[in-house]
Amino acid sequence: MTAVKNSARLGRRVAAARWTSGAVAIAAALGLVVSGLPTSGATAATPSSLTVRWVGDSSSAAANQPPRSETSVHFSQFRNLSVTVSQTADLADQSIRVAVAGFAPTQSSSSFGTNARNFIQAMQCWGPDPLAPDFRETCQWGGRYFSANNGVGDSVFVDNTMRVSSLDIAPGTPGAADRDVPFRTIDGREFSGLLTNDDLDSDGQLETRYPILDIFGPATTNEVTSARVGADGTGFFDFEVQSADQAPHMGCGTAEARRCWLVIVPRGSVFSGKPSEATPDSASGACSQYLPLNRFEPYPFGFSGADQGGSPLNPACDYWDNRIVVPLDFRPTGASCELGSAEQRVIGSELMVSAMSSWQPDLCSALKTTFSFATNPDRLARVRLLEGQASVAYSGYPLSSGELETEVERQLLADTDFAYAPVAISGVAIAFLSELPDGRVENLTLSPRLLAKLLTQSYRFTVPVSTGDPQRNVAHLPAVNRTYFYLNQDPEFQALNPTNFSQFTQNPALLLPGPGGADAFRQVWRWLQSDAAAVAFLNGEPDPYGMTVNPYYLPLGHPNATVPEADDLGRWIGADGQVVASVADARRKPVGLSNIDGSPLSLATAPIDTFLKADRSQVVLQVGVLPGGGPRYARFDTLQFAPYVESMLSGSRAAFRAEPNSRTIWDPSAINAAGEVGDWRSTGAQLPGQKFMLVITDSASALRYGLSLAKLQGEGDDAAISFSSASLSAALSALRPTNVATVKQVDPAAVSGAGYPLAIITYAAVNLTEAPAAERAVLASMIRRVTTSGQTPGTGSGQLPPGYLPLTPSLVAEATAAATLVERYPNVGTSSTTPPVPPLPGFNDAGDPVDSDPTPEESGAEELTEAVGEGPAAEPIARSALAVALFGGLAGVFGAPLLMRGRLT
Repeated sequence: MTAVKNSARLGRRVAAARWTSGAVAIAAALGLVVSGLPTSGATAATPSSLTVRWVGDSSSAAANQPPRSETSVHFSQFRNLSVTVSQTADLADQSIRVAVAGFAPTQSSSSFGTNARNFIQAMQCWGPDPLAPDFRETCQWGGRYFSANNGVGDSVFVDNTMRVSSLDIAPGTPGAADRDVPFRTIDGREFSGLLTNDDLDSDGQLETRYPILDIFGPATTNEVTSARVGADGTGFFDFEVQSADQAPHMGCGTAEARRCWLVIVPRGSVFSGKPSEATPDSASGACSQYLPLNRFEPYPFGFSGADQGGSPLNPACDYWDNRIVVPLDFRPTGASCELGSAEQRVIGSELMVSAMSSWQPDLCSALKTTFSFATNPDRLARVRLLEGQASVAYSGYPLSSGELETEVERQLLADTDFAYAPVAISGVAIAFLSELPDGRVENLTLSPRLLAKLLTQSYRFTVPVSTGDPQRNVAHLPAVNRTYFYLNQDPEFQALNPTNFSQFTQNPALLLPGPGGADAFRQVWRWLQSDAAAVAFLNGEPDPYGMTVNPYYLPLGHPNATVPEADDLGRWIGADGQVVASVADARRKPVGLSNIDGSPLSLATAPIDTFLKADRSQVVLQVGVLPGGGPRYARFDTLQFAPYVESMLSGSRAAFRAEPNSRTIWDPSAINAAGEVGDWRSTGAQLPGQKFMLVITDSASALRYGLSLAKLQGEGDDAAISFSSASLSAALSALRPTNVATVKQVDPAAVSGAGYPLAIITYAAVNLTEAPAAERAVLASMIRRVTTSGQTPGTGSGQLPPGYLPLTPSLVAEATAAATLVERYPNVGTSSTTPPVPPLPGFNDAGDPVDSDPTPEESGAEELTEAVGEGPAAEPIARSALAVALFGGLAGVFGAPLLMRGRLT
């Protein structure tokens, strides 16, 4: 057997995209408070929810609040203010919801910003004493500064974003050093809040820079610069808390700072610039040099009706004195197992990231074993388990011979026994963040056909175009498609969202994980392929309003799979091969999807577990002059315009932060992947009131970042289905056996009534033939623990995080049987791979649909805890004991300047 296995390893040909694990630069999102509390339940209060009042507080955080005085110029404005934070304990890298009450509605200014008076600012601080004079130096604030892509826009006056005033920001300003508010890291380093020019650039010249950007900036900060308040003085915003894994400079969750703080600074309508000795009767410009209309000096201290200028940290203002401080208790980061503990390698499905983040510390404590977890595409994880490279592989389906590439591997599979234990019920989510001028929109309904339109880049806003010639790059799209400048112009979208389609005034930025595959993505395609309307669209038939699929996504050889031909400079090519002026005169070239062997691939029928970015059109623009004097061109295509996100978790975080990462700004000084000078960079986060993000992710990651979940309505469905514990439970009646009797999966085609069609079961697979007896005993104990105590909903260590449904009794029984098989093999005398049963439609070895008899699963499972979830950081976490690594594909190419993004920002 060993010789066969070694041959399999040596002979294996991995036909897959190359993976990178580079961190995604994600700009922070600003909160947008809307009137009323959330109704979706996705970020409902947890047992650690805490309400703190501005004055007269009696909560557990009362001792952390600064003193209030009735003589304060702010007292009448803030006396009724309170904030409720949805979760303050067992925190990881996630979002929490902050509800505001008893305030005044946000007012705009005619002179500078959309949020001029009565708004909220928020930041995270690590200092041990929130009442200490230097506590403000431990707060993450100032990362937005002046950068063009900081995500702030004109939401507040610019000196709100600094740590000091604009008077002091210039290098060498006399006396500025005494007014500096540096940021102090948990290890004692200080970074000035002033601009400096004491470093030399590459040319030997003094370089002006903002030192704090060396620690955090627009791509990493979680500061909320301006959150609006609704007309009735209430509302909410979501805040991203960051552990030491995301923000090591604060160290939250480490032994030095298990407790950090959420600091909320209300900004009313009274100016807070303190008088100076030189100007005792008026405000010093050391707070803010903002000059309102018809004034030639800053507001005086206490001026009522003032637009809010000045940093919340600046000691020359008294805004900081009005802060509300809320404790944030983090889960421990780093190693939890004792040194010398045994280690088991677990790989596989991203659906298990949040669950494993919660289970790992408990497993360490109970079993004295480190279960290190690294995500992989499910298919790859199954093969690695076959080859003995891991102890456990999480996936939705069993390994089949059709996934293997060599006869040696297929023989190895035939000689290997596996056990499969169901460990989690969750769902694939079509999650979104929509913060528009009227506030946050939380209701959105999608159909399989409408999602198919988005996945196939069939709308004009899903392909890159140039501002100089906006029609050229959409010329390959069908005529009706080109008439929809916005998603809400599609009659299908209007019919699905009849009461609020007009609110979606932005086009969505669609974030897709990839390019690697996942069983979760397979479930999405199976849902589309089970819907007659979506299948017809993918086959090239028009919807009722005449819209048809992008030709690039038709099967190769389809009569409509042609596009106008262009050369490398984007010029149209005529029938004689010469350049022509009009697209009408361009010859057509064949396009379309094909398999590796060249045969046509149909999205309507093919088993597929990835999201393609198949539109090959390019924008070609001149971006400079070559050294020899000729024009320099750069090409921009789909992967530049809408890059993949590396994982479902990082996609959820990017959606929360409203960062499409669309690289549409030409930077002549950047170095591209080829080592050449000049490259495209991101335009940054979408602006307040102009956010619309869509992401395909897992339910736990979506809830963890407070995203809204789209309702799903297929052809012939009576109503749209929301993601909930009830809809997940109802979907279990559609469980069908796969090609292994002990593995069942939800068949979207069989889901009916109130069932959520994208529900999915995750299994823990163990290679019985490979694992030694001592290891199998530990793995059996692991399976028993995570399928019993690990199914208790909650945010604590060892519990089942929000976004999962507890296993039903029959699934627990199946897991128990699998654990027994793992423990007693080979003495049990049965193999989990026999007897075979007819596989699910679309998943036999040949890829052909095969029907099977229903095997219903009972409903009535425990309630799903619908609150913000938790888990590991979006970036890979490399810890000596607990490792939850996210490996993803991030493709990048070169592209073009000054591009229309279909109002993605």
